[in-house]
Amino acid sequence: MDVGGKTSRATSQMTGGKRRKSKRTNIYEKKYTDEEFEKGEIDAPGRKFGLDHYDEVIDAKKVKKGYHIDETGKKKVLFVLMKRVIYKKLQEDATHSFKDLSKKKNYNRGLASGKPEGSKTVRHMVDGHSMSINSSTSNIAGFYDRPIRMHKKYFKTDVACRQTAFTKNSMELWENAIPFIQRCSALYEKYGGEYYKTQLEEYNKIKEDMRIPDTVFTTVTLNYNWRTSCHKDTGDYSKGLGNLAVTGRDFAGCYLGFPQFKICLKVEPGDFLLMDVHQWHCNTEIELLKPDGFRISYVLYLREHMSKCANHRVIENAHYYEQKIEKSLRREERKPKTKEV
Repeated sequence: MDVGGKTSRATSQMTGGKRRKSKRTNIYEKKYTDEEFEKGEIDAPGRKFGLDHYDEVIDAKKVKKGYHIDETGKKKVLFVLMKRVIYKKLQEDATHSFKDLSKKKNYNRGLASGKPEGSKTVRHMVDGHSMSINSSTSNIAGFYDRPIRMHKKYFKTDVACRQTAFTKNSMELWENAIPFIQRCSALYEKYGGEYYKTQLEEYNKIKEDMRIPDTVFTTVTLNYNWRTSCHKDTGDYSKGLGNLAVTGRDFAGCYLGFPQFKICLKVEPGDFLLMDVHQWHCNTEIELLKPDGFRISYVLYLREHMSKCANHRVIENAHYYEQKIEKSLRREERKPKTKEV
């Protein structure tokens, strides 16, 4: 069920009772305090927010930038929306490579998969494993920083870098999509400023065969016709920006929303978005205009623990780089988080 809410009294007093941006038109303000938004009546995590929740739908002719002021008073990027910057051929190649993979159902997306009506949690235990209650058509390609479930017992921590199953088993499709990913990285370099430079430094610390060549990424998350619920991303490199692209046809909606700021962004096929994925975000409703209409979103990022993987190891024909650790380190102290997009 979609939820919304009115601007809080405290926030209205702070902004003079007006629900709008500051006079510096590219600075956006939170319309709710963190406590108001995350708890109480709104209880935003894991919920959906419809289009009617938002005060502004943001589009652009070319490039639109938005910022917010963090708790220290520093101006930080909230989003950079670029329109029609990914070439049609690259969109077609990405769709060809990833469409089938993106359709597969998973139960590992946590808050992004949504909180069932009447439930206080998004996860439950199945055969001793924590799984999302709701399924999602969301999968990953590239490289990952933890072992497959059956190999966890061979490692002293949960940090172990490897190819994803798709990249290992579908190399031709993977290589076909590399130019698309490289185009996204080039746009990040052009508009990402210090965020890009910092991420490039981290990328260069990673084993060459555990990173996507000539980019600053290790991993791609693919979402097929999937409307995410309110969440923050985890598991990505925290000093960078999220990178989002979309391909598809004959669909409407599924805008990217920042519900705490009450703004959403119209991201269409061929567009590219840089965003602060550590702010609460989600999608509006999606409508398929024809039976074969579809939308695939691509979230490109660098996994946070990849640079810690040093020592090569083979387990049952699976190649890993495991974390070089001190004797005192235990798995429970280094448990990486899952990506929620």
